[in-house]
Amino acid sequence: MVWVILAGGCGPEEESAAAIWCDGVCTAVARCGFQDAGCRTACVTQNPDLDSESVSAAAAEKPCLTQLSCQAIGGDEAAWDRERQACWDQAVMSIAVTDRARQFCSGQSLAWFECGYALSLDDCEHIYSRWSDAILDRLAQCQAKESCDKFQSCQENVFDSI
Repeated sequence: MVWVILAGGCGPEEESAAAIWCDGVCTAVARCGFQDAGCRTACVTQNPDLDSESVSAAAAEKPCLTQLSCQAIGGDEAAWDRERQACWDQAVMSIAVTDRARQFCSGQSLAWFECGYALSLDDCEHIYSRWSDAILDRLAQCQAKESCDKFQSCQENVFDSI
């Protein structure tokens, strides 16, 4: 999905993951010379999938998002996708581990291990701290599935619905 906004400046809103993430994008929008006081509101509205991210993940991504290129901000879908992925890759290990992710990962690492995969608790906590508590709650339900196929299918269904 390409997210193009021809607006700059960010107004006050609740500090949700979406608002934090959008603050980063809006900083890049303003730096690129696009001016409109509705940037943050438009960004949050146009990106409902950000509700799936944790505040911790958004805060870790924000510094990189402020440096998105004007090409990515201006509508080049390939640049947008590439730069957003780079921001995520850069942020993933610096995300503050959430309490919910810590609780979730004891079962998640074990479930993957029982299916023949290795997922250390540390890696799990950093990877899954990206997601909101609601997403982790949905993923945790998959851990009770009676087979690896059903477990993996359940996980895929959760991520496909985001």
